Amino acid sequence: MSYQLITTNQQLNDYCSQIENNITAITLDSEFVRTRTFYPQLGLIQLHDGTHTKLIDPLNITDWQSFTSFIKNPKIEKYFHACSEDIEVFCHQFGFAPTPILDSQILASFLDNPLSTGYATLVKKYMDIELDKSETRTDWLQRPLSDKQCQYAANDVIYLLPLVTKLKALLLDKGWLNAAYEECDNAVKRRCEFIQADKAYLQIKNAWQLRGEQLSYLQKLASWRFSYAKEHDIALNFVVHEEVLWKLARYRPTSLAELSQLGLRGKEVRLFGTLLLSILSQTADAIEPIQRIVNYPDYKKWTTLIKDSANLIAEQTELSPEILVSRRHIDQFVRWVNSDKTGHIPDLLSGWRGKLFEPYLSL
Repeated sequence: MSYQLITTNQQLNDYCSQIENNITAITLDSEFVRTRTFYPQLGLIQLHDGTHTKLIDPLNITDWQSFTSFIKNPKIEKYFHACSEDIEVFCHQFGFAPTPILDSQILASFLDNPLSTGYATLVKKYMDIELDKSETRTDWLQRPLSDKQCQYAANDVIYLLPLVTKLKALLLDKGWLNAAYEECDNAVKRRCEFIQADKAYLQIKNAWQLRGEQLSYLQKLASWRFSYAKEHDIALNFVVHEEVLWKLARYRPTSLAELSQLGLRGKEVRLFGTLLLSILSQTADAIEPIQRIVNYPDYKKWTTLIKDSANLIAEQTELSPEILVSRRHIDQFVRWVNSDKTGHIPDLLSGWRGKLFEPYLSL
């Protein structure tokens, strides 16, 4: 199937105006580069509306109004595969995620496919079509794009529309279509939750090992790094590696020489050394220690009960335990129980999962 490159504002406006009131679903994908940058760098947007396949070159587009209006249209479903990174791309580029979204990877997981099943595997399984994935690793910011690159990108959306249509029919027949819609919606909402600078220290490996003032200094250092990385669009560890931040908070050096001894590279010492020493010289109030989830009361008991319940439910429903419960679900539930059941109701007790798990998780 052929594709058409969209390289001008007029072409994009014409296409969006043509289809917005004439379709009920469209497939979308994005190609991007993210090596040393904080944000993904958008290189291409692919669309297929059932008849036409369009490849939008974002490097040449300055007027996105018609496109953003179209992807926010609630009457048109947007089909993706493994959409989490695409959502981040769209949120950075346009400030929001397309809506509503259906993710073929999530839909397929309700049909006993592993949650990580790739697009080519699903196309082969459900449509008996073999896809060429040789252009998986390519520089999507380089121009001109070759025909082979463009065809690869087009294939990612051409077969997605009939694939999702088939998956929806199978899920409707099995009675899981509404649950799959809910799961897709929840996945999008989670991906749209962004870390705040003052919480960035919680993402640093072994942060839980620090206590009192040490943890407070790690919070200050991580907050500075996060804000700097965002402002300058640099990947976090290309500013200062997280292991070095941890050591700085732990040992609180007082000289540039000590910074080097703790792993800060020469360029980093020159750029940030004085600032880092200034942060470490400030008065710091102790903050609440990070409690590891495995140390919560009855963590092992709840983990065992939830996993056993998932296995029983899987036998009854033919759903895989993998889609029923994840480590995130268990951790979320245990934290909720230990907060005297305040705050957001955990996923295991709400929505489609709640109907299945509530009889097993009586509190």
